[in-house]
Amino acid sequence: MSEEIVYVCTADGCDAGPWEGSHDAMAHCSEHLEHAYTGHPRAAVGDVIPATVVEARDNRNLHHKGNPRGALADDD
Repeated sequence: MSEEIVYVCTADGCDAGPWEGSHDAMAHCSEHLEHAYTGHPRAAVGDVIPATVVEARDNRNLHHKGNPRGALADDD
């Protein structure tokens, strides 16, 4: 993710954001069906909301060899 791009809600009258991470913008817009977001240059906006931490996930074969942790299982 480029540090030069931030994400803003494009809905009329919405003053939420701008967000450093697209996942934060996506979370906001998913709660409001008429909202959407787009990227803007960081220099074109004011204060930016820092991105929240996203947990790395591996959802390949979730029941790999019967282990509930799936492909993340260490004891195969």
